[in-house]
Amino acid sequence: MKVKIIHGYGNHLIVDGYSNAKIGSLKFIKDFLINLVEKIKMKPISKPLVLYHKADDDLESGVTGVIILVESSITIHAYPNKNLFFLDILSCKEFDMDSTLNFLIDELKIDNYKKKILRRGL
Repeated sequence: MKVKIIHGYGNHLIVDGYSNAKIGSLKFIKDFLINLVEKIKMKPISKPLVLYHKADDDLESGVTGVIILVESSITIHAYPNKNLFFLDILSCKEFDMDSTLNFLIDELKIDNYKKKILRRGL
């Protein structure tokens, strides 16, 4: 699908949702970030950095992943004990939002989510 140029400064897709995928797995999150970058046709300038944080309250323990792109960055914060995640795709390059959202739903096995789209630029 051809991406319609909205205004030329890129956009920011924010998705918060519930996932039935293995979001507590460092390998899963790493592979997810690599596949997402490929799907939206962007160029990584770093490898994915994925870290686990053990909180005092197990519900707050989770995995955070980030990958830096030529076009900006993608971050995900996942709380596997809640099946909850927060994802940001911040880009100076516009990308196909519908196709990306469908990819996220499939890969993260999303049950329920909300999205917000922000236009970048002044």
